[in-house]
Amino acid sequence: MARKTMTPTISIAVPIGAYHPLLRDCLASLAVQSPQPIISVMDASGDARTATLIDEFARLIFYRRTGPDSGQTAAILEGWEKAPGEIIGWLNADDALYPGALAAVVAHFRENPDTDVFYGNSVIINDDNEVVGYHWAVEPPSAAILSGCIISQPSCFFKSAACEAAGGLDASLHYTMDWDLWTRLWKSGARFRSTDDVFSRVLWSREAKTGGFGPKRRKELNRIIDANNPPLRRLKSRIGFGLHHVLEYAAPNRVADAMRSMRGLRTIHGLGRNGEIAGEASIPIAYYGRGPSHSLQVRLKVEGPAVLVSASGQQLEVEASAAIEMPLSVRPGEAPIVRFRADSGGSARLQSIRIA
Repeated sequence: MARKTMTPTISIAVPIGAYHPLLRDCLASLAVQSPQPIISVMDASGDARTATLIDEFARLIFYRRTGPDSGQTAAILEGWEKAPGEIIGWLNADDALYPGALAAVVAHFRENPDTDVFYGNSVIINDDNEVVGYHWAVEPPSAAILSGCIISQPSCFFKSAACEAAGGLDASLHYTMDWDLWTRLWKSGARFRSTDDVFSRVLWSREAKTGGFGPKRRKELNRIIDANNPPLRRLKSRIGFGLHHVLEYAAPNRVADAMRSMRGLRTIHGLGRNGEIAGEASIPIAYYGRGPSHSLQVRLKVEGPAVLVSASGQQLEVEASAAIEMPLSVRPGEAPIVRFRADSGGSARLQSIRIA
């Protein structure tokens, strides 16, 4: 008789330092997961709006703490301690999991018990809650993790035992604790595996904590870079982090687009760094509104032949650069795949997508 493999438990910590308009999406994204994670919420915001949202999902929360703490990292550690699981991860208030993400994660760990760290990709949204593409820093596991953060943290899940063996999260770090942990897991011999499947949605806001490049964050980055790299690699790593900040947060769009294009032609599911559509492309869009959606809003830049846009049985041809809207009914907790087909002989670029 075949031996039955038990489903591992998964614990997700949600540290909240301040109220964020996307917090409801974060909690709603946990509510639709199956199997249900063991959820801990540490609320240091002191904001009644945050408390009201947490109340809405109270039945799902295993551990809840309200009041001041010593920062994000300390709150995550508190959550894992009070609501332990065999597999652990965390979401910030402006992050959201994709439907089915934890089912895929648990299935992978069940079928590959030698895996210690498993991660997927993320889609990126802007301050207007528009999807603008995939997370381009994410790469398959390699020693490159020692000189650059090649993992999207909300899409990464790992065994608590492996985390503990590597020394756990460093509570003295407030900006780079995720990358620091990945480097120590790698050096400890932990087994990493990845997939191009999307597990989460991440906000790249000009106000985001990790988007800043101030002296405190640079100090933490330099500490990790110096601990893991020879002198020449340290310089390349510092340039890489600085360039990422310029491209995503500081440079005008036209300049950033040109610089991204110079960095390579890699595509993810047919989409390039600047949203270039390479023949056929696709991207899933998670929706966590309070009721069914009514439309799909897409902005495209098209030069040449028309681009076919389709989702959930609806389709529309776009013949010129435009912002289009097509009927699309999506229930909360669903993630339709938006597909694009561009014929050769022209150029087409996705600029943004939103379900409304």
